[in-house]
Amino acid sequence: MIRQIINKEVLEDILSLRFLLSLLLTVSLFAASGVMFASSYAAQLKDYSEKTNENLAALREQSGKLYQLAFYKQKVYKKPRLLTCCAEGFEKSLPNCVRFDAFTSDLPEVQNEGNFSVPHFSDIDWVFITSLILSFVALVFTYDSICGEREQGTLRLMLAGTIPRHEVLLGKYCAAMCTLGIPLCIGLLISLIIVVSSKDVAVSPGEWLKTLTIVFLSFLYLSIFVLLGLFVSSRTAHSANSMVILLLVWVGLVILMPSFGRIVSDVFSQSPTQVDLRRKLDEASKRISDNADTFGENATSVSSDVNSPINNPPAHAKYGTAMMNARNQVIEEHHRKMLAQVFTGRSFTCFSPVVTYRRASEAIAGSGLSHCVSLRQQIRQYQDDLKEYIRNEDAKDPNSLHLIFPEESCARNWRTISHRPVAFGAVPKFQEREARLGESMQLAIWDIGLLAVFNVVFFAMAFVSFLRYDVR
Repeated sequence: MIRQIINKEVLEDILSLRFLLSLLLTVSLFAASGVMFASSYAAQLKDYSEKTNENLAALREQSGKLYQLAFYKQKVYKKPRLLTCCAEGFEKSLPNCVRFDAFTSDLPEVQNEGNFSVPHFSDIDWVFITSLILSFVALVFTYDSICGEREQGTLRLMLAGTIPRHEVLLGKYCAAMCTLGIPLCIGLLISLIIVVSSKDVAVSPGEWLKTLTIVFLSFLYLSIFVLLGLFVSSRTAHSANSMVILLLVWVGLVILMPSFGRIVSDVFSQSPTQVDLRRKLDEASKRISDNADTFGENATSVSSDVNSPINNPPAHAKYGTAMMNARNQVIEEHHRKMLAQVFTGRSFTCFSPVVTYRRASEAIAGSGLSHCVSLRQQIRQYQDDLKEYIRNEDAKDPNSLHLIFPEESCARNWRTISHRPVAFGAVPKFQEREARLGESMQLAIWDIGLLAVFNVVFFAMAFVSFLRYDVR
């Protein structure tokens, strides 16, 4: 009997004007999304390749002397992610560049080459279309699914027989999901064809799996609004009232609640300013310099002549290393507080299914804030590898003092680090790595679980309400 209900509901839906309009709107948006992404992704790849080659060319020049390699300030940009077509994650507004050497790393920067006077608008990606447009379409298809049939008198005739109410509810739910799946799948297919047909796009097997995961998340997200529509429809007597209630709930969940995240983060977790950062850096430097005697005699003395009696290279190396560690700690703490502010707002807005769906999709796609965090972690690992390489190469030079610490003038004048050239092919190069599906799932597991909880809760509410619904 469930199959008959599904066939009846789907046939009625696809023959309706609302389905035709929804199909045209959805497919048009997905097609536009694919075209816009294909053109911008090619430009992003070209720009990224040019800047990466510039950094490698400069790194090759510095390999003429080992100490120059250690102090060269590399400039690394975020690698364009193919799956930003699914979940862009405000990549254009987030930091996209990091400067670092073997010892220290600056805070991430935003370096845009476009017109700064033109505001950044949200890209029309899959998550945007699904979370905003299709979630509303889901309510349009379900607001009168129960109360509408009650007004027409068909619900009473249907339940007058031996059909259990739970079968009616399941049939309507499955029919609504099938109806929504038609424009979603057609739109996704058209967008994929446009993107994949571009000569600059090469999709790996791992990216195909991530794409399928995001499609699954999209259906899981839309299921919440289908169940919400069934619940409200089973709690009202008239379809007009149901539509008004659902519209208000949709505005609250999809538009208002995500906007509150910024307000909450500003109130409860204020991030430090650049003035605070400079003040803390000065305080950390003063604290180290006030205790310079603990590092050895003449720890702060520096003369261009390494044999000068006022110099104590080992003590000065300890002093410089302490300064570096203090500076790095202050910058890491500043960066951690900046992230904490964002996470505070996101934690508050997790009650909105759209925020949870967006976070899970961004984690799977490797875009947005998770991309920034991953890039910084990989840079720290690369710095450790580069320092280890420098130590190993420096150990081969008998003329070096073998003191690896962050002061270029001492490395140049005292030869604390070897001045020998190194083979550029053996020098570690930074290459950003994309997370595998398993790693991405670990980041998104709580959000996926929360989407599942939303489904269970709304299904229980719809089921109980329909069992008690008066069909007379």
